Amino acid sequence: MHRLLLIALLLLPGMATCQPDKVYRSLSEVTNPDEVYILHLRSKRLNAVPQQVYAMHNLRELNLRGNRIATLSDSIVLLQNLERIELSRNPIDSLPPVMASLPHLTHLVLWDTRVTNLPKEFARLDNTLQLLDLRDCPLTLDDQKAIEQLLPTVKKLWDYACNCPTD
Repeated sequence: MHRLLLIALLLLPGMATCQPDKVYRSLSEVTNPDEVYILHLRSKRLNAVPQQVYAMHNLRELNLRGNRIATLSDSIVLLQNLERIELSRNPIDSLPPVMASLPHLTHLVLWDTRVTNLPKEFARLDNTLQLLDLRDCPLTLDDQKAIEQLLPTVKKLWDYACNCPTD
């Protein structure tokens, strides 16, 4: 039995160091992109998602809270194992329709962004998405109704809006 374990460790060296629950907080920590499952790049003053991130094919959780990201690239679709993405406190106002092709996406956190609507393609996420956080976004009541129709089964967190006349 010990001989088999030793052979496995010699033949599969990456397997011994892979830690699916390790939280990477900097790209400089990453030696093998395939070993990154959780990446938190919070408050790094990023203007875009770094290109290195798109090579992390096993990435399950991506946290980009508190940066300067205004748009997401269509390359986000390369992260096919992504389950959770947090884009809170970024000046982002729209999401690419290709995000609807992320088959495992369960949590989309857009708290305190400028997002007011979602691409119609997001209707495909109604079967997998469990939580959509749009708190502190400038949504009108009509925006909320449209999102509710697009994703009727998804739990939504948002501030209650009204279509009140402004003077």
